[in-house]
Amino acid sequence: MKKTSLFYGILIFIPVLAIIMTSFSNGGSSGNGVTGSPLDNQLAPASCLTCHSNDGNYNTSVTITSNIPSGGYALGQTYNITVTQSSVGASVHGFQITVEDSAPNKLGGFGITDDVNTHLQAGTNFVTHSFAGTSQNSWNFTWKAPLTDVGAITFYVASIAGNLNGSNGVTTNNNQMAQSTLVIGSVLAINHSQLLQFSMFPNPSDGVLNFQLPSNTQRANVSIFDYLGKTLIQKDLNASNSTIDVSSLSSGIYFVRINTNTKTGTKKLIIR
Repeated sequence: MKKTSLFYGILIFIPVLAIIMTSFSNGGSSGNGVTGSPLDNQLAPASCLTCHSNDGNYNTSVTITSNIPSGGYALGQTYNITVTQSSVGASVHGFQITVEDSAPNKLGGFGITDDVNTHLQAGTNFVTHSFAGTSQNSWNFTWKAPLTDVGAITFYVASIAGNLNGSNGVTTNNNQMAQSTLVIGSVLAINHSQLLQFSMFPNPSDGVLNFQLPSNTQRANVSIFDYLGKTLIQKDLNASNSTIDVSSLSSGIYFVRINTNTKTGTKKLIIR
């Protein structure tokens, strides 16, 4: 009987141990939706203070900097983002950032350049610190602008400063939270002479997509992206080859961009 009890005890302990090990490997990360953004507050009202107190005094502040032009973002362009926390006397630091339009909708598009100290959450909707990343107070990553104009956008960040005084290295009290935003204007103005006018049909489509380009176009490159900006199809077009097989694409909404040497154009594609 004792052996049987011991056996079942081991069976119960194994998944518990797995959870503990997973916690250490992903330790230090924030939960989804704690930035204090409008959509985070609507879907699951929470903040860093859900797991941490706010009774520390580290003169904590946080800033978001980027190379996005103040006048707005360029469609499909990838930009560098840096979150920097300023605090005095704290031994650990953390953050979570997201970006939304005015609706609000999550825009996603975040990318990781430092997988030791940062990682993505909820697809590409959030970036947060890793366990290793709690030893620093500045984190770098990228953001890819949407392929269509969604208007002005806002980055929302929440950051926590504290000391490792909880169980398993989790900071539970003597913390201080700071929040900040970065507002970016709508799409950068594009000179009309640089816009490529083209037609594509049928749209919606489920097979072959045909393109009609300006008569003076000798060569063009077409790319088809999903909503997250991932390139799914890419092909060169010319007067004798102006079709693309899109039958491999799942039903949904995509974006088609055509580039020539001097012009670019983007349109929405529906696959049924």
